[in-house]
Amino acid sequence: MNRLLNLLSIVALLSLMIACCSKECPPAKTEPIPVEMQTIAELDETAAFNFTIMSDNKGDSPASKPEFARMVKWIEESRSAFVIGLGDHVKRGWRNDFLEFLDENAWWKQNFYPNVADGENEFYGKNQGDWGAGAPILDTVDLSTQSNTTIRKNGCEYYSKINVAGYTVHLIQLHYSDQPRDEAIAFTKDSRQYLIDTLRSIEKGEKDIVIAAAHTRTGFWINQLSDEERPVVMDKCDLVLSATTHFFERKIIPEYENSGPLFINTGSITYPSRYCPPGYVHVHVLENPTRLIVQYINASRPQREMQHDEYAFEKVIGGRITSADFRKPRPEENMDREVGFLSRDYSKDEMTEIAKKIYLDVTGADEAYITAGAGLKSGKVTYRQLWDLFPYNNEIYALTLTADQVRSIFKDRVAMQDRSELKLAINGYNGDYIVKKLSLDEARVVKTGKREVELLQEWIEGQVCDLGVG
Repeated sequence: MNRLLNLLSIVALLSLMIACCSKECPPAKTEPIPVEMQTIAELDETAAFNFTIMSDNKGDSPASKPEFARMVKWIEESRSAFVIGLGDHVKRGWRNDFLEFLDENAWWKQNFYPNVADGENEFYGKNQGDWGAGAPILDTVDLSTQSNTTIRKNGCEYYSKINVAGYTVHLIQLHYSDQPRDEAIAFTKDSRQYLIDTLRSIEKGEKDIVIAAAHTRTGFWINQLSDEERPVVMDKCDLVLSATTHFFERKIIPEYENSGPLFINTGSITYPSRYCPPGYVHVHVLENPTRLIVQYINASRPQREMQHDEYAFEKVIGGRITSADFRKPRPEENMDREVGFLSRDYSKDEMTEIAKKIYLDVTGADEAYITAGAGLKSGKVTYRQLWDLFPYNNEIYALTLTADQVRSIFKDRVAMQDRSELKLAINGYNGDYIVKKLSLDEARVVKTGKREVELLQEWIEGQVCDLGVG
């Protein structure tokens, strides 16, 4: 009896071995390298290769912004293979030294793959909605002469096959401008069909990484695809990139959850929105199994570092997506920390009036030009909520303007009330535009150094004190 049982066990074992040698047997799982124990420099060495993604610099370069200079330095230190751009790399009427940088830096000129977006349309064409007018940005890096790239006849969309370390990165750059607001015009059926046809033409193997990118209007473009188009993207892509909101975040597709491609908005290197720091996306390609370590690198920090789970993800090629908790957030990085308490709801209109008072108090101005982005609910207020009201945390300026200057910029949106000139409180972004537009004398421009979110937090803390809490 025992001999029979032993024989049956041997037969069962042999059957299992034969089955595992067949094509149907799933491959053995390989445990990922414990990257959470590494520094980012060690991750550079561990990876088969790495590459960079950046967007929304609005013409800035290392010459104009320290965050951009750090990014360029860190890209060089990490030996990044190439840089993908997600658009708005130029801005009409601004300095645009980025173009000089591309012309002078041989590595960037050869390894930068820009997107044509609304900023490019406005800079090279009539306006942001001038579809495809931004195509000349591709000429700044001589993309048409690169043998690995095929540019469409429309001049603004292309497909690049980037070979590095035995891998092929398939990059499809699409044109989807902020303007016009009609999605059928901004993100055309022809563009979507080009995407689908290109994806279907890719015979994807173990060493292929597929990336699709478009600047977009609303922050993510997957929802603009038809029921027939979406499954092709979900099946073939590994990384899907969007921009325009200046805010790094991941989008989870409900019916797929943590399978399919990793969808991210790439933030902004010099003009981030909400609590997102100025930064760029760094992607490390690791092997056994092949996977992407995707992190949003804070370029305001003095050193490059691994990120916490809000800014770091792991995407296994052909497998799952997980958040990567490489380090714990610092106290100031905890966006859900409580900053105060409100006894009632405040509407958006009420918060706009409060914002105006904050502006007037800090500047002593006659009028304030500002609109809050949201209201606030009663109860506990978190730091994250403050950024819904002031998504760019602008510095507050005070500009002294004549009546004619006010009318030329604001029409009737700012009341003069029979004054010949007034002192206007305004955010720094709009303030910089007006200073340049009107060639304002320095004596008429006061930069307070005060920023919106910090002042709003002080106001909320004041409400807590009024209630006798804390």
